[in-house]
Amino acid sequence: MDRVDFRISSERAARKVCDPAAVLFEEFRRLKPFLDTLKVGFSVSRLKGGSRRARRKRLPYFTCCYDPGTLANVNIVAFYYPLITDWDMMEADVNQYRARVRSALREEMIHALQVLTAKARYERSCELGTRFEDAEAYYDDILGKVIQELAGNHVGEKAVLTAAKLYYEDWTISNLERLKEADRKCHGRDGYLVCELIRQIAQIRLGELMSEEAKGKAWDKNRIFFVGEYGRTENLMMAMAANLRRAVPQLIELSPTLTEALTEIEAAIQMIGGVNGVLIAKASRRLA
Repeated sequence: MDRVDFRISSERAARKVCDPAAVLFEEFRRLKPFLDTLKVGFSVSRLKGGSRRARRKRLPYFTCCYDPGTLANVNIVAFYYPLITDWDMMEADVNQYRARVRSALREEMIHALQVLTAKARYERSCELGTRFEDAEAYYDDILGKVIQELAGNHVGEKAVLTAAKLYYEDWTISNLERLKEADRKCHGRDGYLVCELIRQIAQIRLGELMSEEAKGKAWDKNRIFFVGEYGRTENLMMAMAANLRRAVPQLIELSPTLTEALTEIEAAIQMIGGVNGVLIAKASRRLA
């Protein structure tokens, strides 16, 4: 796993106008100051295949790592080869590819903020220290509460399942038990999707494309869904994303735990974003 010299990488990339690596390292460099402010590490992995132990069909684009238990030493890992592969799937469209990479990077930054805010809240509270063994147990409890608060309502459950289908690219996730199976298969535990649901809603409230939407035409390169009247997988995915967007105000009302998590994430983004962060926060409130 490589630590990135952003100055050298960006200089090399700048000499290759249509090279996907140029876009990658430019976007890595763009996000680096925000990660430094948060004290979040960043590294690039040259791994080419998924591990059997993790039972992954493919490597992710990015992953957020941290120390078990304490949630300390948060680090975002970029998987170079899956990211580069998307260049051809995006038909070498620089703008579309850039949007995809940027959205996926922001996705992982939001995940990192979830971990950091849960860790900070746990460490500030003596009461939480008596109720939970460690910060990770508290974080898992937050995720579990979000599902409990949403799953008891038809709109909430439908939104959770839609988010899962988008994230896992799996049309067969038609109930919560099937979602639990997907979580366990891909991540070894229940409830993982919740952190992705929080991320999806945060991106919606921030006025950004979700990484699933930013995939665009690439959906149809390897069609895995029955698209029916939509004609193209891309159209179906955009329709699903639109349904999730419309459900956000109701999800906020249904889950106080979700609302609290989103408020803390948006406050952190406002803190590290300066003027831009203030504008984002205002836009978020309008969308809500």
